[in-house]
Amino acid sequence: MLIEILTFFAVASALATLVCLAKGVPAWPWQAGVPAALVVLAASGLATALISGDPFAGKALGVAGLVIWAATWLWLRRWQPLAALMFGMLITAALSYIVYACALTAVQISGATFLIASSLLLLLELFGLFLSLSYAFEILDVLGRRGSPTPPPPPPVGPPPFVALQVPAYDEPVEIVRATLEALAHLDYPNYMVQVVDNNTPDPEVWKPLQKICEELGPRFHFIHLEDWPGFKAGALNEATKRLPAAVDVIGVVDADYIVHPGWLAATAPHFGDKNVAFVQAAQHYRDWEDSSYLRGLFYSYRYFFDVSMPCRAHRNAIIFCGTLGLIRRSVLEAVGGWDPSCITEDAECSLRILALSPNQVGVYDPRPWGVGMMPLSFDGLKKQRFRWALGGIQILRAHWRDLVPLVHHRLRLTAAQRMHYLLGSIQWFGDLLTSFFTLILIVTAIAVATHHSLPLRQMAGTVLVVPVVFLMTGILRALWALRRTTNCTWGDAVRALRVWFALSWVVALACVRGLVNQGAAFLRTSKVKKGSGTIWRAFRQSLAESFIALIAVLAVGAMLVRSPGLSTSLLGLLLLFEAFVYASARWASAAAEKVAMTPARQEFMRSAQNTGDRPSRAPMLTAVGAGGVAAALIAALVAFAGTAPATPAPTNTTPGPPNIGVLVGASSPTASPSPSPSASATASPSAGASASPSASASPSPTSIPSPSATPNPTSIPSPSATPSAGG
Repeated sequence: MLIEILTFFAVASALATLVCLAKGVPAWPWQAGVPAALVVLAASGLATALISGDPFAGKALGVAGLVIWAATWLWLRRWQPLAALMFGMLITAALSYIVYACALTAVQISGATFLIASSLLLLLELFGLFLSLSYAFEILDVLGRRGSPTPPPPPPVGPPPFVALQVPAYDEPVEIVRATLEALAHLDYPNYMVQVVDNNTPDPEVWKPLQKICEELGPRFHFIHLEDWPGFKAGALNEATKRLPAAVDVIGVVDADYIVHPGWLAATAPHFGDKNVAFVQAAQHYRDWEDSSYLRGLFYSYRYFFDVSMPCRAHRNAIIFCGTLGLIRRSVLEAVGGWDPSCITEDAECSLRILALSPNQVGVYDPRPWGVGMMPLSFDGLKKQRFRWALGGIQILRAHWRDLVPLVHHRLRLTAAQRMHYLLGSIQWFGDLLTSFFTLILIVTAIAVATHHSLPLRQMAGTVLVVPVVFLMTGILRALWALRRTTNCTWGDAVRALRVWFALSWVVALACVRGLVNQGAAFLRTSKVKKGSGTIWRAFRQSLAESFIALIAVLAVGAMLVRSPGLSTSLLGLLLLFEAFVYASARWASAAAEKVAMTPARQEFMRSAQNTGDRPSRAPMLTAVGAGGVAAALIAALVAFAGTAPATPAPTNTTPGPPNIGVLVGASSPTASPSPSPSASATASPSAGASASPSASASPSPTSIPSPSATPNPTSIPSPSATPSAGG
């Protein structure tokens, strides 16, 4: 009966996804959504009856599905009926799979090695399914919810607050910063100042012209140069805050490459008329991307975080402060001790401590983009930016996990929903690390099948292997659907955004390892190179590790299908080819980035630390991170193969039948991931679904898994959580 249950809910979740994609949840009010949901349940019952040959099972499961849908809709009363149906079916399908996998493991136990290996696999699968559900929840909570996620700005109360806008800069081209400062000089707001904070720029020929620009723009503009200053950006901003006039009520942050709209402060500063508002964060946007298909994909991969992840967080007062285009009450910032120099994403970490000050603290999200910045133009720079964001997410988890996980004594006064969102925002990054583990397991399994060995793992074969493929495909579709619905992008641009989440999967996995073994902040550094010569070699070098993994995966699939053709091996090969596609996306992204036309503005930005990933550093970066990750994977593969035993050889006069395969569900991170935060997460990726990074992202991340990562893989999309994290 377990097979029938798993089949029913897998089919129902897939059909609900397809129905929602066909018309979109918001277009299905309850008058139309209820009949559509009933049709989905009836069709799923019929399909189950046909597949299992048991009509009674189909009818009984249809009734069970109806009860679960009603319970889910009662729980999530603000959702549309089809959104509740999809999420209820996804939860039950995931639980059914875990129960089935546990039962199969118990039946097949053949020793301590088998029990340990299969239990670890089960834990990985459980984590992957959990990430997949988290990306799906983000998407459905935004696309399937009634009402606006963000209240309109309140009317001004009393005199406008005195705002100090801090512009941190490190080794920035003067023309890039000039455009930012000139835009700030034209803000339509009566009571503000601008404080330019130059942080350890080594060359006076770079920072002195910036000082001169501030003098030319008038008394509103103040310039600070900090020489040999500790604490990176956080340390510099803490010192700059101490030097502000006592009359400053609100502090804003603007990155050195952002062109701010004149109405930004007039639209957002009035929020502070409410004494409970601690910070206001506007959506971040980018410029100069329309002419390049690669930059369009990159742009929409960033958008996932601000169009999906942040609105979902806003429903529960759990948004993060993302730095640029953010305003924060000065008294609140000082009450929590300022920015934390030990965290590389100091802005996101600070918002966690602010919300924990008291239940009355509110973070307001304004989804309107009040400014535009520049995106990294090289793939190398993009990887270093994403490494910092992912590392920051892991640092937040290490510093505050006791206050985020349930059933533990909590020091910080957060609501359960706030804990959930901040916990997910950190752990969705692990979707990409999970992707690497599952890719390794799939490769080793394929090699074992090709050599007629068996692994000491739970054996699964036949049509049940369709289930992870269903999880994979529906996760990808949800990530693409979220991007399309929230950004109005084309299908082509949505797919490219998903591939961006995928392309960053390996570097996010390395950042997770780095964050687990070392708590301290670190910045990846790269030489400032100009495009034009050696672009093919540079693109290949920037994606060497990912290309190697993809090649090994493809070769393993080929060997397996030649030596042991069959349904099970074909499904396994499909999963492994998808993982190969995830890593091969890095080769596509690195080559596509090299083809971006270098306009004068882009040539100038190529020298910016915002593009190269450069930061002032006190200690050398651990250059062995990548090599260590590869070595760990190879060691794990050898250990796995050490436990294999030759299978009984098939008779030479017969064709080998479908082998048993000890694998199953993987996760990669949107962005998703939807999360990143572009300071974002599908995989999607929603992994986000993601991933994503997506990655995906369910990737996105849609990847985290992907994951908008989140982010995409058999169960999730890379985190775009990616999807997106803060930190600049």
